[in-house]
Amino acid sequence: MAHTTRLTPVPAAAGCDLLPPPATSRLQLTLGDAGSGILDGGWWPRSRDAAAELAELAIALTDRLGMPTRLTIDFDDWDDVPLRITALGRVIRVGWLPHLDHMVAVTCGRDEPILLLVIPPETPRASAEEALAKAAAGTGDLLPEEILATARP
Repeated sequence: MAHTTRLTPVPAAAGCDLLPPPATSRLQLTLGDAGSGILDGGWWPRSRDAAAELAELAIALTDRLGMPTRLTIDFDDWDDVPLRITALGRVIRVGWLPHLDHMVAVTCGRDEPILLLVIPPETPRASAEEALAKAAAGTGDLLPEEILATARP
């Protein structure tokens, strides 16, 4: 089933900063500097609502990496793509690329962006947890599309 993505401007005061951080099981990062692969972890959003989900991701990452300043997403993974989001009172720019291979690039300050695999929200829990573990392994053995293909029921 195909879905259409629309660009939607979101006002800076859209109450996204009030969302609680996602459960730990929905975000896994590569531990320390051990990662040698292209992915730095994985993320399993609850829906295709980019404004709400990206704000939740930014809040969850803040303690570990600092507040993101930019999120670049795969345009095809979301129903509505905002130009910016607000999280914890900060405005974060959102960029998009078509066919980013189910990843989100997170930029925090001047550091190199981290790449997270985005597991589709409709993925069954067991498959999503398997994909999260593989994405956070940091071995570089599998590409994003290979991880998603092996994690399907």
